[in-house]
Amino acid sequence: MQAEDHYLRIHTDRGSDLILMRLSDAVEELEGLEGAQTHRSWWVAREAVRAVERGDGRATLTLDGGLSAPVSRRYARMLRDAEWW
Repeated sequence: MQAEDHYLRIHTDRGSDLILMRLSDAVEELEGLEGAQTHRSWWVAREAVRAVERGDGRATLTLDGGLSAPVSRRYARMLRDAEWW
């Protein structure tokens, strides 16, 4: 999921769509699913991650379908501790 203003762009293997919802509310709804917030505007399902690129002190996740999701410094340690890379 990617936040865009007051909307969320939901990316799936069938394409993407916009819904009117706050990211914080969506993350709450997703509790129990294996995934994490990677950036203030992104939540990623762990099974969608295909690769991790690291450089310049930042990480980027390559997802199914070729999407790239940023990893902010705020969330990097948590993801590293959870062995996302």
